[in-house]
Amino acid sequence: MNRMLVLCLAALALAGCKSRPLSVDVSPRLTGRVLAADTGQPLADVKVRNIANTDPGNRTAPPKGGERLLAKPAVYTDHDGRFVLETERVLAPFGGAGWLAVRLSFEHAGYERFLTNYSYLNLTTNSASSGAGLNTGNILLHPAVK
Repeated sequence: MNRMLVLCLAALALAGCKSRPLSVDVSPRLTGRVLAADTGQPLADVKVRNIANTDPGNRTAPPKGGERLLAKPAVYTDHDGRFVLETERVLAPFGGAGWLAVRLSFEHAGYERFLTNYSYLNLTTNSASSGAGLNTGNILLHPAVK
């Protein structure tokens, strides 16, 4: 009888507690525009990736299979040079710190590869439609030196 009473009280206590989501953001929604530095014209089909610390260019060992499966696909800019990388979330049933910084890579044939970082301090929350997001502004790609 006492065991049943304890179980009922525990169930009531848990039901009355405010629940929290089981996932956390590891990257915010990222938007921006890519322009040619020499002409100021928008660049279409620029490969934009959110790269983590597991970037193959900065490693001594090749990435493992699980790391490759978890890697998000790149997005490409439209004809106006605009891109959108949606929010990335991961399962974290015991909580998590979320994200502190984002590292972006921009690649296009005939232009130098551009890497940049953004921190949570750059985050804006005044967008009513999409919630918190990060606008990178205009990214300038320089032509590759021949």
